[in-house]
Amino acid sequence: MAELWALRDGLLIAKEMGLSNLIIELDALSIVVLMNNNTANLLMEPLLTDCRNLVREIPNKQIVHIYREVNQCADALAKLGANSLDSFVIFLYPPPVVDSFLAADKACVRCNRLINS
Repeated sequence: MAELWALRDGLLIAKEMGLSNLIIELDALSIVVLMNNNTANLLMEPLLTDCRNLVREIPNKQIVHIYREVNQCADALAKLGANSLDSFVIFLYPPPVVDSFLAADKACVRCNRLINS
């Protein structure tokens, strides 16, 4: 549910910015599946409908699944938000907690995914 709230907030910001091209990367596969089809989910209504309606307003968009390891900035920001007293924050500049992840991304450093077999 938290991923869906974050998606809605991000889509509202994209709408306010007038973005017409957007790739939405989520590490919550269940949300990606729900957003890419019209399956009903009574537990997540009306939030899911809000997200679907907002996505329809963006002409050129993709909603794709990525692994959490690739989404380290978002993961670090989520942890920062979980420990914050503020209900919503927009950063003008990236906070220090993501500096190393952004530097690694800029340097094209790869991230391995460990799996148990």
